[in-house]
Amino acid sequence: MHSSKSRHSGSPFARAASAVRQFFTRRDRRRWVFAIWGLLTALGWLWHLPFASGRGLGFHELAWAYSQLLVVALLLLLVGIVAIALGIIALCVLLLMGLRPDWRRSAHRGIKKLLLVLLAGVLLPVALLPTLFLGYAPQASQVVSLWRTTYRTVYVAFPLDDNYGDLMLLRCRWLCHQVYRGSTDIISASEADLAFSAETNQVGLRVQGQWVYVRSPGSELCIQSIGESECQFVPRFPL
Repeated sequence: MHSSKSRHSGSPFARAASAVRQFFTRRDRRRWVFAIWGLLTALGWLWHLPFASGRGLGFHELAWAYSQLLVVALLLLLVGIVAIALGIIALCVLLLMGLRPDWRRSAHRGIKKLLLVLLAGVLLPVALLPTLFLGYAPQASQVVSLWRTTYRTVYVAFPLDDNYGDLMLLRCRWLCHQVYRGSTDIISASEADLAFSAETNQVGLRVQGQWVYVRSPGSELCIQSIGESECQFVPRFPL
């Protein structure tokens, strides 16, 4: 009776800790690893790449956070290359060991484990490869309280050689979507300006000294490619 009472009178914290330990068994850990890998893979390939390319809706902060995994992606890629190289050598050794009858069973077990390691070495970098294709670097922002909208410029380029890329203008409320995109260089992207004119109730984007995008609350008034003729826009305070 005493033992039954003690079992039921344990503290809630102890019971919760025991439940957590039982939940995170070895098999559950594997499931969580695969779940996280699947989530990152879907996030990168099915959402981040299309969004950074201007072909979808998304969260600006989430895109920026995912792009910060670039260093992790490079490390995983390096580790994966080394693991595959060493794994191929180890696989050859195990295959030679399997030729001897007394070592055959051990060699077969070793080959199975090695193939799992090689598979992990390939799959882990795959989840973060999109960070190597398109960098996502936020630049200027302009909050338009009257419209309940925030405009953001983002420089999108190949992160290992980002001298030239695209300047993307996002229109954000709860979700963000691209409203303008133009090819430029990293210096011009960092110097791009966003402005709001209270007199005309318009938003404008200036790149390389020219206004390339102007919008009113209801419509886009002017869109020009960088280097072509300039849009007409008069900001409240001249830049």
